[in-house]
Amino acid sequence: MRPLVVLSHTYVEPENRGKLHRLADGGPVIAVVPHRWEEAALHRSWRLAAPARDGAVDLVPARWWGPCRPSLGVMSVPPALPADAVLQIEEEPWTPTAFLAARHPRAAATVLFTWENLARPLPPPWSWMQRATYAALDGLIAGSAGAADEARRRGYAGPLAIIPQLGVELGTRRPSRTAEGPLRVAFVGRLVPGKGVDLLVRAVATVGDAVQLRIVGDGPERAPLERMAAEAGIADRVAFLGAWPHQRVASLWAEADVLVLPSRSTPQWHEQLGHVLLEAMAHAVAVVGSSCGAIPEVIADAGLVFPEGDADALAAHLALLESNRETRGRLAEAAFFRAAAEYTNARIATRTRAFHEEVLRR
Repeated sequence: MRPLVVLSHTYVEPENRGKLHRLADGGPVIAVVPHRWEEAALHRSWRLAAPARDGAVDLVPARWWGPCRPSLGVMSVPPALPADAVLQIEEEPWTPTAFLAARHPRAAATVLFTWENLARPLPPPWSWMQRATYAALDGLIAGSAGAADEARRRGYAGPLAIIPQLGVELGTRRPSRTAEGPLRVAFVGRLVPGKGVDLLVRAVATVGDAVQLRIVGDGPERAPLERMAAEAGIADRVAFLGAWPHQRVASLWAEADVLVLPSRSTPQWHEQLGHVLLEAMAHAVAVVGSSCGAIPEVIADAGLVFPEGDADALAAHLALLESNRETRGRLAEAAFFRAAAEYTNARIATRTRAFHEEVLRR
């Protein structure tokens, strides 16, 4: 099996390497990551001073120049990559890193992953880098159907597959809770306007005492949301738990009946996937999401979808799940089996390797 080199800032975070470990089952995997990275919103930073190994995956630090923002900084590509390796770039095609990496002379094939699902104009020089990057690729992986459509609209005409960037590991499938008690609703994510948590608070207030809400996350909207809950008289049923590390979030699923992702579109952003949906589904938690971006594509018929921005429609879904435990159990089981069939790290790795082989044959 040919070596695979994956270049991305995503894999500075060890929790994101599940796919890489599964890809390594099919041959050598080298992850090229920035030697330094910061996520200011999460108050986290990473450093990798020397090559390291994570299981069967080799980690190679590359010099990152400039701000820790893909659109403004750039990661140098190590020149001594294995001969005839497949190079997978997981940075947007308009970034300086992708523009430079797509011209690596030793790659047997160069594939790029993109999440971009928003039709927004790119000014020079980013528009120039995007066109040049597309021209240099042998294949493109889009994280959603919307991202695939956007890549075609922007001029990419080569081989293309729709595969999420990151998958999940299946949790223990538990039976739906049958004991009496309020519906336990969870939200996990940044507290920013685009995540639509205000809609969720309004919906919970509409449904009444039969629903409790736990909010895991932090951000600039936390204080306004707390005031909203207090003014609606539901502060005792809405718990703001703050940001949790990924390992702790896993403990939430045993205490949740339903995960809600009420995202709304903004001029700068549409929901690209909603990875927290996959995590909940992998633990047999029923899911409800808005029609924003890729959410309906992820949920399909394994959960409930409401029109983005419609708090009344969300409240109706919550009322149904509170009153009908059979429906709740059916959706929880459907969510688990959809995650098992489509979104495990093993499944994503298998599909990725298969696309590489298709590109190489062409």
